[in-house]
Amino acid sequence: MVLENFEQVLAAAQADGSLNPAWKKFVNTTFFVPVVRPPGAEAGGITLHLSGRSGSAGQSILISEVRERVERDHGGAIASLSGADVVRMLHAEAGIVLALSERTFDIARDRVEWLRKGMEASLAKAAATARTAAGAPVGVVSAQAPPAPARQQAGAPLDVAALKPRNVAIADIGLAFFVPADWRQSSVPRGLRFRDDSSGSVLDATGLHRPNVSLSQWVGMRLAIVQHEMRYLKQDGEPYDIDGDDWGDRVKGKAMEFTGTFPGDECESRYLVACIRIDGTVCAMAIRAPAAAFEQNRALYKWFLSRIDIVAGPAGVYGAPASGAGVIEAGDEPGVFGFSMRGRIGRMRALAYSLPVFLPLVLLAIGSASILPKISRGGSSAILVGIAVLMFFCVRLMVLRLHDVNVSGKWLLGFMLAIGLGAALGKENFVIVASLMFWIGSMLTYCFVRGSDGDNDYGDAPGPDSNLVKLGAGMLIFLQAASIGRHLQKNGFGDGQVPNPVHYLDRTTPVDPNVWFWASPDKNMTVDFPGKPQEMATPEALQARPGSGVTRQFSTTAEGRIYLVQAVDYGQTPLDAELVVLAMRASVIGAEGELVSEKMSLFFMGHPGGEVKVRLPGGVMRSARFAVAGSTTYMALAVSKSDPASTARVDEFLRSFTLTR
Repeated sequence: MVLENFEQVLAAAQADGSLNPAWKKFVNTTFFVPVVRPPGAEAGGITLHLSGRSGSAGQSILISEVRERVERDHGGAIASLSGADVVRMLHAEAGIVLALSERTFDIARDRVEWLRKGMEASLAKAAATARTAAGAPVGVVSAQAPPAPARQQAGAPLDVAALKPRNVAIADIGLAFFVPADWRQSSVPRGLRFRDDSSGSVLDATGLHRPNVSLSQWVGMRLAIVQHEMRYLKQDGEPYDIDGDDWGDRVKGKAMEFTGTFPGDECESRYLVACIRIDGTVCAMAIRAPAAAFEQNRALYKWFLSRIDIVAGPAGVYGAPASGAGVIEAGDEPGVFGFSMRGRIGRMRALAYSLPVFLPLVLLAIGSASILPKISRGGSSAILVGIAVLMFFCVRLMVLRLHDVNVSGKWLLGFMLAIGLGAALGKENFVIVASLMFWIGSMLTYCFVRGSDGDNDYGDAPGPDSNLVKLGAGMLIFLQAASIGRHLQKNGFGDGQVPNPVHYLDRTTPVDPNVWFWASPDKNMTVDFPGKPQEMATPEALQARPGSGVTRQFSTTAEGRIYLVQAVDYGQTPLDAELVVLAMRASVIGAEGELVSEKMSLFFMGHPGGEVKVRLPGGVMRSARFAVAGSTTYMALAVSKSDPASTARVDEFLRSFTLTR
């Protein structure tokens, strides 16, 4: 079926998930629009009739392809205008409400501004194309017919024909200019370098497509670079205007000159930086030469600058229009799910897209321990494949976000390979530090690093963020904050965590003569004994018990109370640490113990543990704290009377128990 009107194109575009076809159709569709002046007036003399009806704050204009839908709310004058004309005539704070057959379609003011900028860029490129087609080259002169020389201010007369100029273009941005044929060429970031061995002149030509950067801003940026990176140069006067052949109002330029001795040089040099803005593209021509040669060749340098132009529109958000109305050729923005690494997404969209990607991954990670053992091998493989696919989507979002700041996703791949290699080689500390750096860097990039203005090396600038995108980003930030809060509570900042005393490990003598600081043989458990502990021999019956592991026990007796610590290394990490914690609880209670109190939600450096107090026959108390870390269980246990003094001292002993990693 041929889609003839805007409503049909819009419905199809919404079904496909990309509104770009609808925006192209919108600017060329004729709508009925309420106006203040008679409909027979020219578009330029019509004032739009705005109202307060809009899906967002501010005024809006109600338009429709059907006249009756506008007349219901506006009985006055109605004009027929294209969508492009409506966008041009709206002020910056107004939106558009498009009345469809059964609903309305709101175009928010930021989207209207996006459309307006797109049409302005398209029209500028159309004008350049028209000039070329009419026989007026856009700053490109063939080598067979070199341009007339610029008026010379200093030095010998310039013979352009003798230079045998060759045309050079930087394809990424379409920047075109001329250089003498015998100048050597090499590459620099975002541009080219040319060197004349006879005069010592060096020309660096670079450029960027930055529609939102004015000429004055560009001059300030380049001046800041020179002042920061070339402190040996002194500025000569203020920036001055420069003009080129046929520049007119389309091309603007300013130049700055500096004097100084470059590192490694023996003589003083002159350094000129020309900042030029053309159709949203900013370029810099930096010319350096020994002072005498610079003055001798000043006319040549001015000729360079006068021939700068753009020969083809850069691959930006907006393409060349098919008509004067301006057709937007915006590329499709990447979706939430996909396998392509092309394109870029902004900060808000990256956060919103992460929500539907991370939630299934978290749920699978949580449920895998209980799900995988209960399903078939095929089902387990399917879950693992699902996890791998979701991980790919996570990496894809990070790559697209890096593209938005004009950084290659290959850096991310290199970082991941380094972490994987460290894990394969058993470099645990490297993996921990690298993973932490990756997580912090990802969060900073996602939340704080602003994307490139306009297009960059990786594609079009993202469009405005919808309300749904903003909602998704807010939800992810809330969930991340809640997760971090929970993690901090579990690992040292909540009610159930003992502070990490790793700084005590260097202590060789007790601060209090009645307290003896003790660390386990593997340095992972610490506790304060009320006296120097002695290692106890492991009973033969315990050593012979299958699965008992390597047991180390230390104890001391003070004021009639028995203090004991135990570390048992089983050689392999248990499948479920929580079950081991429950088994340790049961061993403390024993067959004859009466449970007095317990805390079974303690964490020590993220490892699960608990505390149990038991009353034994005869009024004796048995109290213990314990934890499971990797393949080892740790326990601090005290046997005492139930009087207040003993209770306070035992509590102090148990509170000193913790793990260091």
